[in-house]
Amino acid sequence: MGFIIYGNDDSPVVPLLLYMPGKIGAFARRMLEKNIGVVVVGFPATPIAESRARFCVSAAHTREILDTVLNALDELGDFLQLKYSRYSKSAHPELYEETRLEFED
Repeated sequence: MGFIIYGNDDSPVVPLLLYMPGKIGAFARRMLEKNIGVVVVGFPATPIAESRARFCVSAAHTREILDTVLNALDELGDFLQLKYSRYSKSAHPELYEETRLEFED
């Protein structure tokens, strides 16, 4: 989706990098509004430029729950401009198609 995540593939904890300390509160509030529990962590618990949200995945989570969280993350990632990865394609290419065509002309 374009997010940068840390962690181990075998761990149920998935840290999603927010980077900007000023986005921690906005991210947490928006996720709470969508009834999604997330732990946000910033300085001094992390280096100042490595603020993150931690998601804990469980076998009790259904596919529907995971899809709900992913959809909320996709929307929030666009809104708060949290998609820093250069290696992932957008889940919404239609948002960028028009811009790309403008640069090709």
